[in-house]
Amino acid sequence: MQDIEYLSVLEDLGLPNFEKIIAERRTRRTFEFLNRNKLAEFLWLSSRILAKGDDSLGFPITQRPVPSPGAIHSIHLVLSNQRDCWLRYDPGQHGLAPLGEIGIRLTGLWEAISQVVNPQDGTALLFIAEPGKIYAKYQYGNSLIWRDAGVIIGHMALVAEALHLNFCPLGITGEPWVSSLSRLYQFVGVGVALLGSRANI
Repeated sequence: MQDIEYLSVLEDLGLPNFEKIIAERRTRRTFEFLNRNKLAEFLWLSSRILAKGDDSLGFPITQRPVPSPGAIHSIHLVLSNQRDCWLRYDPGQHGLAPLGEIGIRLTGLWEAISQVVNPQDGTALLFIAEPGKIYAKYQYGNSLIWRDAGVIIGHMALVAEALHLNFCPLGITGEPWVSSLSRLYQFVGVGVALLGSRANI
């Protein structure tokens, strides 16, 4: 059984109004260290499971802060801030679990990130699709996977702005590293982003 680091459960964050968030959202490319409390806030507002439903597809459909075709949510989130090993976000328990030895297969991804944007002290977010989940309901699900990833990244950009964090989607997918993570399941990298605290100027 994997060890899991449970993150703080949040109540009222006193966020700015939505109009202000929309007006001020920008892609920002400076990333200071993100502490666990801020990371917990970000994941709570963007990725956690709010409710579970029918499991006739072989896994439960879920309600989360973002929409997904068939409420399937085929995208897994893995993250690292270079101080930690790669960690998997568990949306049901709102916690982080180490990838363990298979995380070694992501060696090289930080170098690829650095070739796009200087990560500084930022946290890398890696979006991993599990196509089998989409294909359990949809015969032609390729485009749905990419739309899922786009919705998540767009939502996270707004959450980051609401929390006064810097967020930058990158033009890489996480391949070929993601495809090497498992011999039993098909995983596909569908995006990478950087997240970090904002300098107090």
